[in-house]
Amino acid sequence: MKTKSLFLVALMLLIGGTTMAQNYAFRVLTAKGNNKASKKAIRVGSKLNNSDVIVMEQGGYLGLLHTNGQTVELRTKGTYRVNELANNLKASNNSSLTSRYANYVVSELTSSAEEASGKNRYKHMKKTGAVRRTVLKKITVLQERKVNMLGDKMEIEWFVYEELAEINPKDVKEYRIVLTDLRNNELYSETTTQTSYTIDFSRPELKDQTIIFYRVEVADEDKKNKNIYSDKQVINKEDETKKEVREQLDQIGDDTALGHLIKAQYLEETGYNAEAAMAYKAAIALAPEVETYKILYDSFTERTEMSEKAIITKKNSVNK
Repeated sequence: MKTKSLFLVALMLLIGGTTMAQNYAFRVLTAKGNNKASKKAIRVGSKLNNSDVIVMEQGGYLGLLHTNGQTVELRTKGTYRVNELANNLKASNNSSLTSRYANYVVSELTSSAEEASGKNRYKHMKKTGAVRRTVLKKITVLQERKVNMLGDKMEIEWFVYEELAEINPKDVKEYRIVLTDLRNNELYSETTTQTSYTIDFSRPELKDQTIIFYRVEVADEDKKNKNIYSDKQVINKEDETKKEVREQLDQIGDDTALGHLIKAQYLEETGYNAEAAMAYKAAIALAPEVETYKILYDSFTERTEMSEKAIITKKNSVNK
């Protein structure tokens, strides 16, 4: 009888512990505006119970993570019952993955002052190795020298390093992107007035290629500018050995701003920084009014040295 009683007590404690661990329905990942839940201000990291009622103000925004790993975005002024939001969710198989990477977002945004200073920043991330970047060139590409790519599209960006190029970037009218195969045969070239370009592997010239090289050069006909170009960069299209990574990426997030943000976290941890940058930009494009996404993107480009400011800052610190 004593043993049975002890077993029942242990069982009750286990059930109680499980209930306590799941004593909320949603966690707030992103927030904009003076929104409230049961008359309390909603902040990043806040936990919302099933009994709570959310009051959204005009122009407000909330990105919520349910305990089952699904996300909800609220953008419209009004009143929302948390239990109804939860009941409207469909069954999901991505709870553990989504929750894991969504919690990274909360960790970054609610970090302590010490972490914000950079000492412990992104301590949750697996470091896949230092960024392999060449020294500054007349045209410096923001992406790594060699990029492994999961999808079919890769956005590249660059800037003119005025100190070396001896030309004001504002005076450059056009850039030319030149793509070649392993034998250095030109696959195609294209010009743009922007400082970014999307390489699409579904193009006829690239669909059979797994590895390509590219460079960016000033397209001006002025002979003075013909020697302004970048290093040769490499893009490696991942093969079927990365099937598991692709499947996991498909399982997390969705086509919302919050979904792309969670995908960005996953891509960075698995070492696909170039595609992580694209995911951050997709989040910003879908919710340009939410400062949170811009803050996280700036933090990302700083630690991965994928911004003009970060690259030049590192160069100056090394030369001191």
